[in-house]
Amino acid sequence: MEQPHKQQTAKYYMQQLLKENIKHFFKEGDYLVTDQQVLDREIADFTARLIPFGSRDIAVAVKTALEAGHDGDWAADQIEQYMEDTETSLKNIDPVAVVYESLLQEARSDIESAINKDILNDTNEQVYVYGNCMCTTLDYSNEAQQELAEIMTQIPKEDYTDAMTWLWNNANLDDVKIETDNVETELKEDA
Repeated sequence: MEQPHKQQTAKYYMQQLLKENIKHFFKEGDYLVTDQQVLDREIADFTARLIPFGSRDIAVAVKTALEAGHDGDWAADQIEQYMEDTETSLKNIDPVAVVYESLLQEARSDIESAINKDILNDTNEQVYVYGNCMCTTLDYSNEAQQELAEIMTQIPKEDYTDAMTWLWNNANLDDVKIETDNVETELKEDA
């Protein structure tokens, strides 16, 4: 590629770059940018325009799905279904909260199938999803946590589905002391 005079513009560099089939470098500001760097930046700009939330939100949504035995495709399906069900546009969706809500409902259904108890209707206090993009979490009172632990301990751990395990872990149920007659009896028998 011929070397232009310092007074020539970025437009000249772009024209030369195109003439060279985007195989060389062009000057932008005070540094050299490769055609791959330009392509990467343009893809990022394109994606940011189409997907209104950040890559970290996407990463957390996919990571959460993986923790519960699903994948990124499943997470995208949940978001698409949510958009359809609520007639909401993508720019108004918290992808992590949608994945959390889907997993909470999946765990709810699995628990109800296992022991015929509904963790949202058969309790005095409920576990909710507190949506805040990549900081989304489950929200619950001590009472809700206690009730959920008492219900879930009725199911043997080896029978837990991935969604149930995800719920147990994200509701921090390992830290809950269960105060039921059955547990007190078991503790007395162990002593």
